[in-house]
Amino acid sequence: MNVVTGATGHLGNVLVRHLLERGARVRVVVRPSSDVTSLEGLAAEHVQGDVRDRASLERAFAGAERVYHCAGLVSITAGKEEQLRQTNVEGTRNVVEACIAAGVKRLVYMSSVHALTEPARGGVLDERGGFDPATAHGAYGKSKAAASRLVQEAARAGRLDAVLVLPTGVLGPHDYLCSEAGQLVGLTGTRRVPIIVAGGYDWVDVRDVADGTLLAAERGRTGEAYLLNQHYLSNVELCAVVAKAAGVRAPLWALPLWLARVFAYGGLLWELVTGRRALLTPYSVHTISKDFEISSAKARQELGFQPRPLEQTLADAWHWQSTHPHSPLLKRLSVAPARRALVRGAK
Repeated sequence: MNVVTGATGHLGNVLVRHLLERGARVRVVVRPSSDVTSLEGLAAEHVQGDVRDRASLERAFAGAERVYHCAGLVSITAGKEEQLRQTNVEGTRNVVEACIAAGVKRLVYMSSVHALTEPARGGVLDERGGFDPATAHGAYGKSKAAASRLVQEAARAGRLDAVLVLPTGVLGPHDYLCSEAGQLVGLTGTRRVPIIVAGGYDWVDVRDVADGTLLAAERGRTGEAYLLNQHYLSNVELCAVVAKAAGVRAPLWALPLWLARVFAYGGLLWELVTGRRALLTPYSVHTISKDFEISSAKARQELGFQPRPLEQTLADAWHWQSTHPHSPLLKRLSVAPARRALVRGAK
């Protein structure tokens, strides 16, 4: 039996699909309040649980051979430090202890590239950077660093067989909850990004992350971490690829990073006033301003990780967003006939 936490999320639901395609038995842990649309039609057993409730996890993990811990809170804004600690750090501690109590044979923890200590300018970020909450950037990065350290310590102490995977920015289909990256794809494809921000990021296909996670479960060395990424794309390049797939004109202007840093604080204020997510925050600007290389050489060499071209990823992400009936993009456009026509014309 394979158990997946965070199964309703982007990475989680795609991982469930890949497990089922391989003929595996799958049990998903969902909170009572979770929207399970992303799991509809999938032959997975559902059990209620919460990473903040260790007893519920012990029940969910009973009889499990492998646990894939994908549940977590992602935040690019400010003011969520306690929520991040409770979910990402204490939640992971509960998962580790519940795995030990239930006799789980292997835990695969979905960490993040943000958990690693960043190198000096011009350096290379890889697994050797290690996990140090004191040096990780931002509240989210610090919480994932602390959680990753918990998993590694349990593994190296011989208490639990565990491996960690660390994806960079994730893109692709089945983005039911509309991640920040998915939001950018949708806005670009519907010509609602008149100006983009300079900079860029390292991206990877969600399906390749799922494959890499399964490879780590099979081949990963106990206590080791594996970075999963394809390569860097500037924001200008990313939007150009999406625009081409959508058949629309790409944004013409790029906002300089120094000016984006100023406007980013306005993003925090906008979130506070409207209660809606802002794409431009100090944390997101820092992320797209990186001046170092990210390497997945270890995963490629030890696991056989082979991600697909990002052009295919972005085209597939746009196709899913513009055609799938449960796409958040189509739901938002359902009240605007003119915009629906724009999406149809972009296919």
